[in-house]
Amino acid sequence: MNTAMLLSPKVNIACLESTDTIRQGIESFRAHGYTAVPVLYPDGRYCGTISERDFLTYILDNGICSLKEMESARIENIIRKGWNPTVSINAPLSQLLARILDTNFVPVVDDRSYFVGIVTRKSVLSYLEKEVGKELAFSREADKNSLK
Repeated sequence: MNTAMLLSPKVNIACLESTDTIRQGIESFRAHGYTAVPVLYPDGRYCGTISERDFLTYILDNGICSLKEMESARIENIIRKGWNPTVSINAPLSQLLARILDTNFVPVVDDRSYFVGIVTRKSVLSYLEKEVGKELAFSREADKNSLK
């Protein structure tokens, strides 16, 4: 079992570009209803993850009150570097589990650091639920056979 089996591909993910303005980012958040999204460089490499908190902190720290002011800053200038780091597409489940405990999704990159998608906490829990269900079914069947 590796990360690729749980991947939600890039084409199905709402992302922002590092060159987008704060206003564009906020509008995207409103449209999609997410609390955090991946940010990509224009060439498709992973830049980081941005959250509602990042927008709010920037707006409050800079006393921004108008939409016009939000058009002057770029997302790449407010993103928290190092927050929500990536895993490789070939990462083992153990590495993914360690990371998913701290966030709602883990960004996944290929060997060249190009973003390929995310693995959500929900997809990991669904996978584990199925595996536990299989294990319980196998155990029940073994118990039935031992009683015969």
